[in-house]
Amino acid sequence: MFPSRVIFLCLCLIIAAATQTGFHAFAQQSPTVKECLQRPSLCEQPTNSPKSEAVPAEQAQPSPFSAWDVVRLIGATLLVISLIYGLLKFLYRRSQLLPGKKGVIEHLGGTSVGANRSVQLIKVGNRILVIGVGESIQLLCEIADESEMKEILALHNERLEQMLEPSKWGARLRNYLADKQKQPSQPHAAFRTMFLREIQELSVKRNELLKQMKQKGTASDE
Repeated sequence: MFPSRVIFLCLCLIIAAATQTGFHAFAQQSPTVKECLQRPSLCEQPTNSPKSEAVPAEQAQPSPFSAWDVVRLIGATLLVISLIYGLLKFLYRRSQLLPGKKGVIEHLGGTSVGANRSVQLIKVGNRILVIGVGESIQLLCEIADESEMKEILALHNERLEQMLEPSKWGARLRNYLADKQKQPSQPHAAFRTMFLREIQELSVKRNELLKQMKQKGTASDE
């Protein structure tokens, strides 16, 4: 519940940062009614300048947004995303620091075995329980083997790490794309090698023919 509130608050900050620039630029673009009453010169329309009438509308009204505003908005968005990621990482590490605290219940996983029936794996303190959920909840067994408990907890922690570290998925995607790029290059390299070998063979045959022609020419002269 707490992380969802934090994420909602961060999204509100993103929206506020996005709209702040637009409101500020709009406020600077045209004076308010109070400013017009206090300083009428701000609201006077120039009528004596013929050149101002020939100016296009695009030049007379510059865009309220600039490249620097876009850069600031992107930077603020990236900062908020990094803060959300760091907060989730911190909450996960904090929950991992107190694994043996009494009264702490952690859901390790489960699977469905029928209509409205499932088998769930729950960690209660230092105990791992297997329960059946259906019309009623029943304790099926308790895992007492320490090696099996360590293996289950290791698999659970690895799954959580994969969910909180999208960089691993990015690395897998980059490796997959790199492998895809290497696959078509192998036939191309084989074709190039065969082509160069054929060129070398033709060059050797050409040199042999030239030598034979020279030998025939010298023999006829004699």
